Amino acid sequence: MDSFFLSDWRMFMAAIRHWLDGGDPYGPFTGFLGTAHHAGAYGYPPPTLILATPLALLPWQLTGVLFVLASALSFERWARRTSNRIGLPWMLLWLPLFQGLVLGQTTLIVLVALVFAELSYNEGRERRAGFLLALAVLKPQVSVLAAAWLLVRSFRERRYRLPLAFFGISAALWGVSLLIAGPQIVPQWVAGLLVYDDLLPDRMLLFPPFGPLIGLMAILLWWRHGRGDHFGLLILLNLLVYPLSVIYMTSAVAFVVIRWRRDWAWYPLALSWIIAVAFPLVIRTPDTIAALTQSIVATGLLAGLLPGIPWRRRMVNDDQRLLS
Repeated sequence: MDSFFLSDWRMFMAAIRHWLDGGDPYGPFTGFLGTAHHAGAYGYPPPTLILATPLALLPWQLTGVLFVLASALSFERWARRTSNRIGLPWMLLWLPLFQGLVLGQTTLIVLVALVFAELSYNEGRERRAGFLLALAVLKPQVSVLAAAWLLVRSFRERRYRLPLAFFGISAALWGVSLLIAGPQIVPQWVAGLLVYDDLLPDRMLLFPPFGPLIGLMAILLWWRHGRGDHFGLLILLNLLVYPLSVIYMTSAVAFVVIRWRRDWAWYPLALSWIIAVAFPLVIRTPDTIAALTQSIVATGLLAGLLPGIPWRRRMVNDDQRLLS
């Protein structure tokens, strides 16, 4: 368990330390606990080296715990603002969010930055929205479609402070990283990505064996609760079409369900644990990996499709009547 806890964060910090010592962060390196990391283990773009350097200078255990707390608290704040309900059941009962927090993964906080960028834009804080959007696209696997839509929307509405802030901050981040790390950091990053992609299950969630069913569930959820919400739809579409079948990367489902249905049901979330325990990956093939990930995604979608607990629905309805 010690090697599993914060393992991604530990690798993240070790790669930056390796870079600070003059090494190639996208090549092979040795981690803090003597773990040998293969080339491409660190796949984040060069600006993250600069952004995370202050954290890498501190003990990884301390920064890892603080990072997990920041991720959880920011998700909780967004869930309360969006649905007037706590987000803790998602973090405890749904395996992708729980796993991401235990590993010290960045997926959750990137998605939080993305949805808060849209909230800031809707509140008239375009510069803040542009700043958050520039951070969110540093992990385009979960953010690129919704981020692009928000930029297009700002141009159509002639609210140019968002794109100016976004492109200005992005240019500054890349410029500083190239200035400090040198131009060779870009080909090193690309080479690392090529190796990284070969080591991950690269199948879309819409592919067999259960992909078509996942697609139908997503369409039904959108039809019932999400029509008219282009931003949320693109977050979901980004997840469904990006060729990566990794459990913690599916955290976007939580944001879509909470966004579209305030009285989401909590009990389907626990099925994600039952599935993972009952059907462990004894034989790792593209089909078995995809089937497990798709099954767990289905439990998150069911939270938006199945009826909520009656007393919970009554409380939500009473709150809505009071607000109206």
